[in-house]
Amino acid sequence: MEKNLKGEILITGASGLLGKELVKIFLKNDFFVFAQYHNNKPEQKKNLEWVYADFSSLKGIRDFLEKNKNRFNQCEYLINNYGPIIYKDISDLKSEDFLSDFYHNVVTAFEITDFFVKNTNIKSVVNLGFDSIGKIKAYKKILTYACAKNSILLLIKSFAKQYVNICFNVVSPKTLEGASVELKKERKIFPEKVAIRIYNKIMGLSENVF
Repeated sequence: MEKNLKGEILITGASGLLGKELVKIFLKNDFFVFAQYHNNKPEQKKNLEWVYADFSSLKGIRDFLEKNKNRFNQCEYLINNYGPIIYKDISDLKSEDFLSDFYHNVVTAFEITDFFVKNTNIKSVVNLGFDSIGKIKAYKKILTYACAKNSILLLIKSFAKQYVNICFNVVSPKTLEGASVELKKERKIFPEKVAIRIYNKIMGLSENVF
């Protein structure tokens, strides 16, 4: 790593709508970025390394972490931005939908976070939630996703209690401008603004959740 860089960070889901903005802001602020992607490898740039991963199976997650263990051992920052959304009416849901969302959100976040706290120099971790995380309310379209994201909150609070020297946060933005799935009819927020908010959390420029 170059001497003038602030540190190294892994961003999962880095080729998506918010992920691309996260990559931009951390490169702009002199970080070395490991950016996870699944399909269609984006363009390489200075201080940016795209790393392939298929998180659709537990083996895929663990293979990704083991393969890149030496790459990540100096990482001080982590953003878990991965987590697809199932968008269904409750009448159409099956138990498998709950298992899928729990796996893609909670299991993936646990495996990656657990690996980083045990194998790297991690200082700060941010997980992505949504704007109703932690609240008890009814959901018509995103029940399985909401259940998973509320579990993320419990998971990260538990990590924060155990690893007191690491800063843990959950950032819950409004619906992103340009997102394929709209969770609410409220005013949408631009992805770059969310990326700035997350950057400030990582750098300790705003109040921490835990």
